[in-house]
Amino acid sequence: MSRFELPVSTPESVGIPSAAIQRFLNRLEEKRLPMHSVLMQRGGKMVFENYWKPFDKDRKHRMYSTSKSFTSAAIGILAGEGKISLDDPMIKFFPDKVPENVHPWIAETTIRHMLKMTMPTNGTSYKWYDPDWADSVFNDKPTHRPGQIFSYNTSAPDMMCNIIKRVTGQDLTEYLRDRFFEPAGMNTDIWCIQSPCGHDWGGSGVMCTPRDLMKFALVFLNEGKLNGKQIVPADYARDAVSKLVDNSFRATNPEKAFGYGYQFWRHRHGWFTSGMGSQLAIAFPEQDFICVTTADTQGYPSAALKIIESLSLEILPYLEAGSSLPEDPAAHQALLDAVSDREILCCKGEKESPLAAMVSGKTYKMYDNTMNISWMRFTFEGDEGVWEYENDTGVHAIRFGFGHQVSGEFPDCMVSKGNPERHYFGKTIGTPPDHGYDICTSAGWVGDKGLLVWCHVIDDYFGSLRLNFAFEENRVTLLSVKCAEWFFNEYSDGFASGIAE
Repeated sequence: MSRFELPVSTPESVGIPSAAIQRFLNRLEEKRLPMHSVLMQRGGKMVFENYWKPFDKDRKHRMYSTSKSFTSAAIGILAGEGKISLDDPMIKFFPDKVPENVHPWIAETTIRHMLKMTMPTNGTSYKWYDPDWADSVFNDKPTHRPGQIFSYNTSAPDMMCNIIKRVTGQDLTEYLRDRFFEPAGMNTDIWCIQSPCGHDWGGSGVMCTPRDLMKFALVFLNEGKLNGKQIVPADYARDAVSKLVDNSFRATNPEKAFGYGYQFWRHRHGWFTSGMGSQLAIAFPEQDFICVTTADTQGYPSAALKIIESLSLEILPYLEAGSSLPEDPAAHQALLDAVSDREILCCKGEKESPLAAMVSGKTYKMYDNTMNISWMRFTFEGDEGVWEYENDTGVHAIRFGFGHQVSGEFPDCMVSKGNPERHYFGKTIGTPPDHGYDICTSAGWVGDKGLLVWCHVIDDYFGSLRLNFAFEENRVTLLSVKCAEWFFNEYSDGFASGIAE
C-alpha cells in the first residue's frame, strides 16, 4: 500500500479555475481520446483526479515507454551508490556475450549513450521472439558511431535493466522498491512484465497506479527529493530532465522536438515521460505543476501532442499568473458532476436501428478471408448484443452494449473456455497467460446498414479492435482494424464477406 497520499485541495486554491480544467477535458473529448485517468498537482497538492470506469485509483496500469524513465531512475541511484559509472562501456557488463570480434562502435558504447538514446544502431535491435535480447544487440551491425545522433530505441533500457540485474542481482522493480518506491510513498508492489530472457522489461513493462506515476514525477520535479529524502542524486535528477541531446531532426511530434535527457523528453515548457497510448507525466517545472494521464490512444498518432497543447492553452496561462483564486464552489461542483461516473469512451453510433430485427439470429456463411472466419451470427436484446463467430482457434462470442460498455474476456471461447488466442502474451513476453484478456466493448448503428463495434483491451496489455459491419439484404461485409502491439494480428486490416444460410 502507499505510505502517504498528496493532500487534496481545490484547483482554485493553486490558481487554476475549475472551469479551465473542464475546458481541458472537453478538448480531449472533442478529439475522442479514450482516456483512463487525468491527475493534476501543484505545489504538492492534488487538485484534480479522475478515472474513467472501470479504472480507479488502486488499479495498476501498464506504463509502456514511461517505464524507460523508471529505468533511468534506477541507473541514477546505482551510479550514486558508486556501483557503476555513466561512462562505463556497455560491454564491461557482458563478458559472456561480447563477440571476440566485437565492432569498435559497439565497444565504445557507454551507459550514458544508452541513457541519451545515442546508441550506434538504427532503432531497436531485438524482435519479441529473440531468445536473448542482449545477444541481438551485440550481433546487430552498427550503423554509426555512438554518442553522436539521437535515435530512439528500446534496446537501450533493456540493456540497462540487464546491467542492473548483473550488478545488483535484482530486477529493476525489486531494486527500486526500497530505494525509490518506499521513500517516495509509492506502492511497493509495483511490478514489471518480463522479457523472454527473464528480467524486467524496463523499456515498456512497468505496472503501477497513476498516483504512483505522479509521485515518481514529483521526485524529478524536486531534483530527486521527496518527503525530505534525497531519493535520486540531485545532479543526476537535474540532468535527466534536461536537454542533453538534440532530437528535432527525427521528431514526428512537435512537442517531442525540444530535446531529450536521460530517458525523459523535453517539451516547450518543461519535460515529460511518454509511454505508448498516452501514459504521460507532463511537468511544467517553473509553475510547480504536473499532469499525469493514462489512456489507450494507440491509433491516434498526435494524442500526446493534443494533451500537451490542451494543457498549454487551458491551464498554463493560469499557472503563469501565479496567484490563488477565490474559491468557486459552484464551478468546482460543476466540474465534479461533469466527470462523475464516466466510463471509457464508447463507440459512436445510434442505440437502435431497424437493422437489429433483420439481422438478429441469422447465421452468415463467410467466404474465404484472411481472418479465417468461417461463420458469424448476431443476436440483439434490449441495449446489448452478441457477435458470435468461428475462426482457427474456435467458436467465440463478444458481447457489447449500445451506449455503454460491457465487460468480458477476449476471446470468450464457447468451445474451449479459457483458451486464449495463440499469439497473445502474459506476464512474460512470448508466454501466453492462462486466460483471455479483459475487455470492455460497445457498439453503435451508423447509417442505414452499418454496425460499429469497438473492443477495448484493458489488461496488462492495452489495445483495441474495431469492427465495421455492413448489412445488405442477406449479405454481410466486415472490416476489422486492430490498434495493438503484438496481438490481434489475426484480425489486422481484415476484410470478410458472407451470405446468410
